[in-house]
Amino acid sequence: MRMATAQRQLCLDLIKLSWAGTRGSRESDCAILLEIEPDGGLLQTTVAIPCGSEITLNTGQRPVQGQVIGCEQDDYGYIVNFLILAGGADWYPEYVPPYLHSTGGSR
Repeated sequence: MRMATAQRQLCLDLIKLSWAGTRGSRESDCAILLEIEPDGGLLQTTVAIPCGSEITLNTGQRPVQGQVIGCEQDDYGYIVNFLILAGGADWYPEYVPPYLHSTGGSR
């Protein structure tokens, strides 16, 4: 499920996440951002978010729109893989999580 590109960075930050629920209501969760790259990232959530769902990430700077491309349950909740939609392609490195660790790739 990982995108696993050379630009992928391990990180740690708490982000507010929202999306349209199955009944049209707006759902939200506090998610842990685990990995980041210019095209997307990987989140840990407490609820499943269906593939294809459009999400809004609130980084504390500006809302960023993305789309879920994978969601799998693990021992702690759900791992959500997402891509940033057009118009938010510069979300990283514009937004840099407070805890960031390079996986060996260059930016």
